[in-house]
Amino acid sequence: MAKILVTNDDGIHSRGIKAAVEALQDLGKVYVVAPMFQRSASGRAMTLHRPLRAKRIKLKGAKAAYALDGMPVDCVIFAMARFGKFDLAVSGINLGENMSTEITISGTASAAIEAATHDIPSIAMSLEVNREKHKFGEGEEINFSVAKSFLKRISKAILSNGMPKGVDMLNINAPYDAHENTPIELTKLAKRMYMASVEERIDPKGNPYYWIVGTQCPKDTLEPGTDMYALKVERKVSVTPITLNMTAKVNFSDVRRHLQL
Repeated sequence: MAKILVTNDDGIHSRGIKAAVEALQDLGKVYVVAPMFQRSASGRAMTLHRPLRAKRIKLKGAKAAYALDGMPVDCVIFAMARFGKFDLAVSGINLGENMSTEITISGTASAAIEAATHDIPSIAMSLEVNREKHKFGEGEEINFSVAKSFLKRISKAILSNGMPKGVDMLNINAPYDAHENTPIELTKLAKRMYMASVEERIDPKGNPYYWIVGTQCPKDTLEPGTDMYALKVERKVSVTPITLNMTAKVNFSDVRRHLQL
């Protein structure tokens, strides 16, 4: 029977991780290792300068589950040390989309990337939310049923057939209004998802502090064929094949001449 790792960056108590376990429990033995707390935008961060604490918890549908007081990447490393090699790693279902080259910031995507570096077929699964407050667990109940069905369908195919040649990880984003007949689009990463800026504010004592904020790139600037265009404009499920080798596909002789090396 297949061994499946489930992790995330929203934390062990996220509704999305429970939904992922429900989607995958019929496909194999599911093990969960996830952060104790919200770790969004943690990227590839690892905990190297203090010890990690782990707490075993009960999670319906999981053979074993641990909450770790570290980062998503830590969770993958801990899971492999504790349970050995996995046949599939799934990070999610994340509350909020993770798209564009900014997936390197995402703790969700980074956990899947970490698993892929250990030759584990990996999926980062995210569900668009229509209001920002849903990202942090507030507001009306989010319907994960369609995202679960897409995750199960694609996970089953990977467990049966492996990853496509040259693909290390899949980054999947589903619209919040998706239904069972929503088309799936194979996409490339958009250049950017957010335009970041810094706001200066003043605390009650008159001292300045700074808050990083961002606005999503306007729809009319999105490039067809990208993950953002598929989700935001076409309202399709975006599936982006990711390779870990970020070496530019260029002629090294041309680069050498250009840089006068």
